Amino acid sequence: MGHKRGFRRRWADLIRQLRVAYADGDVGSIRSLWYKAVAEPGLGIWLRLSNRFYPLQSLLDVAHELDRRMAEQGLARASRWLLDEGVGRWVSEVPPATRVVLASEPVILYGNHPTLLTPFLVSAHVERSDHRIVAASFLEKFLPAFGAYAISVELPVNQWWKQLWQGGLGRLVVAYWATRLRPVPPRPTARQRNRAALERATSHVRGGGSLLIAPPGWNPSGKRWYPGIGRIVRPLATEPGGKPPFLVAYHEEGTSDRFVRRLLETAEGRRRPERVPDRAPRIRFGEPVPLSAFSPQEGTVDELVARLRRRYEKTFVNARRKR
Repeated sequence: MGHKRGFRRRWADLIRQLRVAYADGDVGSIRSLWYKAVAEPGLGIWLRLSNRFYPLQSLLDVAHELDRRMAEQGLARASRWLLDEGVGRWVSEVPPATRVVLASEPVILYGNHPTLLTPFLVSAHVERSDHRIVAASFLEKFLPAFGAYAISVELPVNQWWKQLWQGGLGRLVVAYWATRLRPVPPRPTARQRNRAALERATSHVRGGGSLLIAPPGWNPSGKRWYPGIGRIVRPLATEPGGKPPFLVAYHEEGTSDRFVRRLLETAEGRRRPERVPDRAPRIRFGEPVPLSAFSPQEGTVDELVARLRRRYEKTFVNARRKR
């Protein structure tokens, strides 16, 4: 009994210290606490077990360096470092007109979100200080430099069955540790915060900024789109701001949670570097569409989102099937 009580006390101490480090926005301390706990009898067994399901130790190593580079170089350059060093071979397709819009125009970038790489694959092409990302609130403190670019929303990451269904045990382990660092707020609080976040996102684009949003959420299938993008686009149609905004769709291809996990395991030394895949990860951007040309005032928000999704599928998914 004394042994069990001692273990529970050490585990509670670890969680408390991790939460303090997270609240301080100190990914370096989170990483150091993890390494120290892994070496302890008892605690280390459970942390190593977590690491077997998902390479959290390698994720912390990458996050620590990525955060440093974002603080020093900005998001776009840090994203390119992550892709060049972590992925190696990757491909992007950006129409010339889209490059012009991404450089300086008010724009909403929207598309799929199959992996943790998505915001970096997109943001590698947006070299501007007014680029913002609608992102899970967990990232705001875990990557403090990323937090400067984030418009945070609350996600129900404590719905364990959903995490298991969408991403298997690996996703479940990531969600478990995310909720240990920052508990999920009650649903009424989450709704209130999310409404405020969408209002900030709308104002940001209205003021001339760039915004990235993934309507399907972190979901490889992308079968369901959430209404947030419609609640941003609709008010911009009636009050666009000083310059008319654009819509730019993107599509991430050739990646998966398993692919990202293999990259992290290779970096951790748990598997040998694999042969470069025949099909490299790819990010494709569509042509810019003036928001006004989309007639976003017509119909309900849900109908607007459905039209955006149909246009998206026509641009990317159907075109990919023809390849």
